[in-house]
Amino acid sequence: MEILQLEKTKDNKKLFQQLKVLDFDFIFQKDNDSSRLFYIIEDEKILGYAVIELAEKACLKKIFVNKKLRNNGFGSILLKYIINWLMNNNFDSLVVEKHKQMNNFLEKQRFVKNSDGFYELGNFSEERKLNKKMMFVSKFAIVINIVLALLKIISGNIFKSVSLISDGLNSLSDLITNILVIIGLKVGENPEDKEHPFGHGKIESVFSVIIGTFIMITAFDIIKENIMGIFQMKGEVITSPMPVIITVIVIIIKVFQLIFMKNNTKDYRGALINSLLEDYKADIVISISVLAGILLSKINPVFDVFVGISVAIYIMYSGYNLIKDNALILLDSQDEELLENVRKDLSEFDEIENAHDFRMTTSGKNIYLFIDVRMDKSLTIDEAHEITNKISKFIKHKYKNIKRVLIHAEPVYNNNF
Repeated sequence: MEILQLEKTKDNKKLFQQLKVLDFDFIFQKDNDSSRLFYIIEDEKILGYAVIELAEKACLKKIFVNKKLRNNGFGSILLKYIINWLMNNNFDSLVVEKHKQMNNFLEKQRFVKNSDGFYELGNFSEERKLNKKMMFVSKFAIVINIVLALLKIISGNIFKSVSLISDGLNSLSDLITNILVIIGLKVGENPEDKEHPFGHGKIESVFSVIIGTFIMITAFDIIKENIMGIFQMKGEVITSPMPVIITVIVIIIKVFQLIFMKNNTKDYRGALINSLLEDYKADIVISISVLAGILLSKINPVFDVFVGISVAIYIMYSGYNLIKDNALILLDSQDEELLENVRKDLSEFDEIENAHDFRMTTSGKNIYLFIDVRMDKSLTIDEAHEITNKISKFIKHKYKNIKRVLIHAEPVYNNNF
C-alpha cells in the first residue's frame, strides 16, 4: 500500500475513471493550481482519495474511502499523510469546512472547532520548528564533540595524560551518539502507517540501545588500556600547566553545551534527547575527574591512570543505564505514576463505575493508552461511545504526550470482581 499525489503534468484519464468508479460524486479541477489530490493504492486498486485546497490555510475539501474498507483505518492513514505533507511544505493548519458525519473521526485526530465553526488542526509551524530545532542542536553537538575529541586526544598524547586521552575517546563516542540521534529523529518523525500504527518513534529507543552498547564497548577498551598501563608502569609526571587549562576549558564548554541543550529541548520529551542529556551530565563529571587526575599526577603518574579507569567505569555505568531504560521502553514498561493520575481522572466521571486494566505503549515522545471501563449495561452503544469519546478527548487535552486513548467499554457485572 502507498499514498500518491496526482501529477498534473501526466495523462490522468485512467486514474480519474478509477476514482469515478470508486466515488460517483468524484470531482477534481485539474487546472486549479491550488488543488491537490492524494490517493491510496494497493495492488493497483485505489482504496480512497482526498482533495485539499491550498490557500493561506489548507482546506480539506473531501476525503473518501471505499465503503467496504472504512473500518480498516485507511481514512486516518490518508489524513495523517496529508498533515505530514502540509507540515513539510510550510503550512500551519488544516481546516475542514464540510465535516458533516465526520466530527468524531476528526476529533480523534485532534481537530477542534474554530471560531467559524469549522474543524481545524493547527500549530504545524510549532511542530516544524521543534523538529528543526532538534536537528540543529544535534548538528551543533556534532561540531562541539569533534572539537573536544581532537583537543583532548591531541593534548593527551602531547602531555602523556592517560585520563585526558580516555576523555577524548569518550567524546568520540559522543560524536557517534549525535550522528545516531540525527538518524533516529529523522526516522522517528515519519507518520503512522498501516505497517506501523504507533508511528516510528520506537526507533529512538532502538538507537539509544545501540548508543548504550557502543558506550560500554568504548569504556571496556579504555579500562583494558589503562590496566595494561599500570602493569607496564606507563605514565609520566605532568609538569606543564596546559593539560589543566585545556581540561578547565573543556568543562566550561560541556557545561555550556548542557545548558544550551536543556533550554532548546525542553519541549521535546523523547528517548533519544533524554539519553543525550544524561550523557552530557556524565561528560561533565568525567571531565572534572580528569582534572583531578591530572592534578594528582603531579604527585604520582599512577593517579592519572587510576582516574582513567574510574572515568571508564563511569562511562560503562552510563551505557548500562541507557540500555536498561530504553530496553524497558521497547518492552512496554508501564509508567505507574502516569497511569495512576489517569485513573484518578477517570474517577471524576460519574458514568464510569470502574476503570481497570490500564496499559500503555511509548513510541518516541508519544504515548498510546488502553483502558477498560465498566458502565451501566442499560446504556446504548451510541451513549457508551459518546462517554468514552468525551473521556478520550479530556485525557488527550490534559496530557499532551498522550496521542491516542483506546477505551474498551464493558457492562457492570452482578458479581464482585
